[in-house]
Amino acid sequence: MRALRNHEFRILLASLVASVTGDQLFPVAVTIAVLNAHGSATTVGLVLAARWAALVIFSLFGGVWADRVPRRAVMLVAQGGQCLVIATGLLNPESTQLLGMMVFLTGAGEAFYRPAFLACLGAVLNPAERPTGAALNAVAWRLGAIAGPGLGALLVSATSPRVGFLAALIALALSFVTLLRLREPVIHPDVRRSAVREMADGFTEVWRHRWIGTVILVSAAQTMLTIAPAAVVLPLVSRVQFGGDTVYGTALSLLSVGGLIGALVSLRWHPRKRGMVGMAGLALYGLVPLALNWTGLIYIAYPLAGFGLEIYAVQAVLGTQAEIPPSRLARVISVDWLTQSMFTPLGLALTGPAIGEWGLTPVLMLAALAGFTPPLLALLVPGVTAFRGLSGRPPVRVRAGQSLQA
Repeated sequence: MRALRNHEFRILLASLVASVTGDQLFPVAVTIAVLNAHGSATTVGLVLAARWAALVIFSLFGGVWADRVPRRAVMLVAQGGQCLVIATGLLNPESTQLLGMMVFLTGAGEAFYRPAFLACLGAVLNPAERPTGAALNAVAWRLGAIAGPGLGALLVSATSPRVGFLAALIALALSFVTLLRLREPVIHPDVRRSAVREMADGFTEVWRHRWIGTVILVSAAQTMLTIAPAAVVLPLVSRVQFGGDTVYGTALSLLSVGGLIGALVSLRWHPRKRGMVGMAGLALYGLVPLALNWTGLIYIAYPLAGFGLEIYAVQAVLGTQAEIPPSRLARVISVDWLTQSMFTPLGLALTGPAIGEWGLTPVLMLAALAGFTPPLLALLVPGVTAFRGLSGRPPVRVRAGQSLQA
């Protein structure tokens, strides 16, 4: 646990737990508020898709700015803006138009916050601390993700969406205050060029490392075709088949419990074929659509999917951090976010119409197939089985204190 001796890393972990708790509370409150306003599956999907639309528009800018200016400043401005936006939900949580705008604006904040956070996390860790740092980061994320959905469903079901927004606001404010104590190491950026050229550098890095591009595309496809439909269907199944929102919050919490277990396993397990292990873990999410069709499997499928997702995430991070130069890391992260963001809104927005056209069961079966197949086919691409390039270029080596994602 060498990374825990690092004071700045501990600050980032504490901030992350509070931030993720708020981030997970917010969409639960939004979803239930939309359903309370008699919104349909299509309405839920469109409102949730607003977040991804914002990520499409702003993610590349977020990566560029996180590589240009102090990342602590980017995080504070982005999270402060999110707090102001969520505070407006206390005024009129019954308006679906307002809810959609809130989701869009918080997504814009996330587009700047997430690349800056991940790059800053690497900057405070030296190479010896990175493996445990990556796993502990996943543990912290999952702790917040466990608390958020369950607490959100409990608060909103027992009271109102307004209370859920208040809880999310408090959590994000705590994260903001914690970040004020952070002392970020000095990072020397690349020579300043136009924003468009710097955005292109992110794509150039992805192209140079083909396995990274493959993994980004597979993750985006699964998010669109499997994770997004499940996100729309789960709250509806919870209400129609179980008579309330408890199963919705519980399933999301179990997803995070599985992820927490996966993160803890990753602290000790360092597989030689990290790509093979990671893609197999990603494929486990294909169980979720099957469970939404045969609901007796919900409490089994969600923790297994969470376990697999976190195994994948930790291994992908460790592979990426070894090959991407520190000064371009945030831009590569933003390319990943952009790719997912381009396809996820389509998955969210089209799930309702697809169910109306073909029925629930066929849509869920297609979602399951899309969850299993792309990750396994990706193993045929050179470099994916090890999450390492085959060009002969050695992994990036840095001195203590230099930046790499963790």
